[in-house]
Amino acid sequence: MMAPLSIEEDNYIRLALLLKGVSPRAVRTYFDGEFPPTYLPSTLNTNYNTLNSLKLDRVLNQAQWNLLFPRNGMVYKTAGNLDVGYMQNKSNPKTIILN
Repeated sequence: MMAPLSIEEDNYIRLALLLKGVSPRAVRTYFDGEFPPTYLPSTLNTNYNTLNSLKLDRVLNQAQWNLLFPRNGMVYKTAGNLDVGYMQNKSNPKTIILN
């Protein structure tokens, strides 16, 4: 039989579950509300130069770029496959703001 968890361990597990399970869904839902999936491709294309400069400055990595502009031309329907870190960090001065 295992010893009961301390308060700190219990809080750690709760926080980990919140960050891993709930936060990504909440961020994706918020992102889809701010950038409706219907208009997301045109919004990305309108801001291509800004996004490209962020890629050149290494703010966006190649994997994130490939999700935004897939090589096969298939555009995603929702933010479900976007990197949550890309959508979530509003306090970062290099945060991408699309109009």
